[in-house]
Amino acid sequence: MAVAPFGVPDLSIVTNTLLGLLQNYINSAGVTTINLSGSMPDAVRKDSGCQLTFSLFHVTEDKFTRNSPLINKRAQTIPSQPMGLDLYYLLTAYCDKDYAQEQQAMTLALQFFYQTPIIKTQVTLPGITNPVNEEFTLTMEMETSDELARFWQAVTQAIRLSVVYKVSVVLLTPPATSVLAKGVQVAQLASNPTVFPFAASGQLFGTLRTYTFASPISTAAAPESFTVDYGPAVVAPGQRFLLTGANLNQGGPSPAPETSDRVFLIVPGNPPLDVTNWKTHKGLPDEKDYQTDSHITLDLPATVGALPANSPPPGIYQLCAGGNSPPTQTNSVPFSIAARIDVSVVPPAAPILASVGGTFTLQGEGFIATHTQVLLDMIALAENTAGPPSDGQFTVGSLQQLTFRAPAGLASGRYTVRVRVNDVESPPSWWIVI
Repeated sequence: MAVAPFGVPDLSIVTNTLLGLLQNYINSAGVTTINLSGSMPDAVRKDSGCQLTFSLFHVTEDKFTRNSPLINKRAQTIPSQPMGLDLYYLLTAYCDKDYAQEQQAMTLALQFFYQTPIIKTQVTLPGITNPVNEEFTLTMEMETSDELARFWQAVTQAIRLSVVYKVSVVLLTPPATSVLAKGVQVAQLASNPTVFPFAASGQLFGTLRTYTFASPISTAAAPESFTVDYGPAVVAPGQRFLLTGANLNQGGPSPAPETSDRVFLIVPGNPPLDVTNWKTHKGLPDEKDYQTDSHITLDLPATVGALPANSPPPGIYQLCAGGNSPPTQTNSVPFSIAARIDVSVVPPAAPILASVGGTFTLQGEGFIATHTQVLLDMIALAENTAGPPSDGQFTVGSLQQLTFRAPAGLASGRYTVRVRVNDVESPPSWWIVI
């Protein structure tokens, strides 16, 4: 479990920090006959030489940190609220019959702790890249001889020269706050808005296309894909999109059809063109109609050519709905037609385009000579209308094919292949690796 970035996850970190600093002080004094340990006195009493022990023997909760300050007028909950502790250590020395060496060892320790009332250290926490700074105070506790005698009776060893130190405040690292649910990524709201008086045949809100593409690092072991909603829709020949609105199924006087049963394409500079043959349904068993009260599903023809049997060339257009009996027409909404780029690999394989002799080939529909742009990330390639392309160039061979070569000396790496026709950029498709 991840931890919050403060405190110590283990009390031995405090003990080891103090022992390490004390050992450095003893070494700097040129003393090599003292054996320093964090064990209890009875554990090292039989060891040879002079034994100096600094032992954690008692822990209490710090009374000043039990009630934390309110944050946003609310107290922190357990275990998010860290536990503040006071640690009590017994410092003692033992050297059998050599009292002088015992007292010399104690003198060094007393001098060090007197000179170092504030301990600062860095603590490495699990799951945290950089160490965090921690500090605590070290003070000598005034203990009576009776209180120390009772302690020595508890460890069943003969009493020796000793002193008690308190280390405070030591915060135990709390576990991280529980991970909240992921944020909403997609929210859809359906409503029945008021119909404007002039929209007796229904009204349109916009166009929508949902597009999913594989990541360039996707693998079978770790598949990765992304879904993008284009609104207004960006659609390529042979692809499906939605015309959204309200009250699109208003029926005329029986047996007349709905007042918005037809779809019209608006090409700049031309009268509306009937493209009702683009209407389709989603192919779901329970959906038999081409349209509902809130949307009309359309399939753009798979090839670019004469209208309305084919798709218009890439560009920005408008659509409206209406009827012939009686003549009606809704407001118009925009959508964009992009060149289709065919991706031949099957997800979750990464869509990395391979070259033949350094030449890359794109297959699709809607590439138009002198109206097409090709970029590798932000690097624009130059068009060679005579073809074949040289380094840093591309050539439109037909509506269905485009070839290009990367610039000479292009830095190694992965580049996104971007294609624009009539200033409409196709959705992500291929990447190349140099």
